[in-house]
Amino acid sequence: MTPAEDAAAPLYQRIVADLRAEIAAGVLPPGARLPTERALRARFGVSRHTVREALRALRAEGLVTSRQGAGTTVVADGTPPLYVHAVASVDELLHYATETRYRPDGAGFVTVDALLAARLGCAVGTRWLRVEGFRYAGDAALPICWTEVFVRAEYDRVGDLIFHQPGPVYTLIEALYGERVAEVQQTLRATALPMAVARGLSAEPGSMGLEIARAYRTAAGRLIEVAFNLHPADRFVYTMTLRRGDLTGTVTGRNLSVPNSHKPAPASPSVASKGADTGK
Repeated sequence: MTPAEDAAAPLYQRIVADLRAEIAAGVLPPGARLPTERALRARFGVSRHTVREALRALRAEGLVTSRQGAGTTVVADGTPPLYVHAVASVDELLHYATETRYRPDGAGFVTVDALLAARLGCAVGTRWLRVEGFRYAGDAALPICWTEVFVRAEYDRVGDLIFHQPGPVYTLIEALYGERVAEVQQTLRATALPMAVARGLSAEPGSMGLEIARAYRTAAGRLIEVAFNLHPADRFVYTMTLRRGDLTGTVTGRNLSVPNSHKPAPASPSVASKGADTGK
């Protein structure tokens, strides 16, 4: 944490940050005992409640385990796991959200201004339901990304279901309104992690992230949902396999068809693109 962040953060989070850093640096390797509660209270000048809250947070992250009479022991090295998402078909792309857990923190309606219109690819003045929260892989306590989902206001009934029903948002739209997603446009870009997002991801504020934007359209070309997933760049790998017959598709709006005069000789049966991704 920076000095300003350190001063603003709750006391227990400051303890968590310091101990997490010591675990990651090997000062407290797996198998090592953490200092006693009394020692931590003296070191940080805090109450027993604050120390116990910090230890609870470390246990939730899977870094330590506690046992009565045996103290608290380090069980992991603090290195966040690498999340790998492989895509070989549109169906696998659409089913991404079934492999992860989306935990929304809030939702509300927004009227699109010029800046947001450029981001979503929609008209200024339209209304959308915006949902935000973190996404988790399996039972992991540390989120893999920050997710923003925008749904056209006409489909606002999905708002309540997002908080209570797991699975992709687009399937809720299909089930409630009879729509059918026929096309998903995906865009990847590098961007810095905002402070609040970085803190939730246990990453350094301002460090690089990879944003995966997915725009969902019907067969008629109607945009019904846009999702943005922001991952720490050093903890996410995105792998995509394209068969030669698929090379007439588009990536960021550019046609991949090759003029006859410049077509390469047949070589490998597939093209693999490796980067980073997440989305809903």
